[in-house]
Amino acid sequence: MTQRIFGKSITELLNFCIRWFVPLFICAFLAILVLFYSDYNLATGSGNLCIILFLLANTYIPAKHLRFVYNFKNVEETFQTLLVYHCIINIAAFTTACVHAYLTNWVNIWLEITLVLMGWLTFGGFLLKFNYNATIKKWIYFLHSQQIVFYVMLFSLLKGHYVI
Repeated sequence: MTQRIFGKSITELLNFCIRWFVPLFICAFLAILVLFYSDYNLATGSGNLCIILFLLANTYIPAKHLRFVYNFKNVEETFQTLLVYHCIINIAAFTTACVHAYLTNWVNIWLEITLVLMGWLTFGGFLLKFNYNATIKKWIYFLHSQQIVFYVMLFSLLKGHYVI
């Protein structure tokens, strides 16, 4: 007989902790590193943290494409964990982007477009965590996974920061 805590086995609790608390600790650790060791003010440090979180969270997308291109086997559990990381860290990146936008005195229409599109993609991904009927879930997934929205968001981000 296996030992049970809160009605769950030790393995189930460990899997839960790995899937949900590890990304939160990653976000907190990166936040402390970037904000504490940043040579800049809090507004710039939060922008740097947002970039790091955004890149870290969205490594799931090319990994998912590579999985289907090369037909990897027995990786379903790993990708479920990566999906949880993708969701949590993207929410942290969007929250950091909102803090960065609030703290920065510098704003233009391109950065506002970026924040709206990033919020749209983040909120759409958050809605996918809930159960709906098949038609609604299909449309939410369709609106969340549009690559053109992602590329327009990246273009407006770069244009708003006067990179291009």
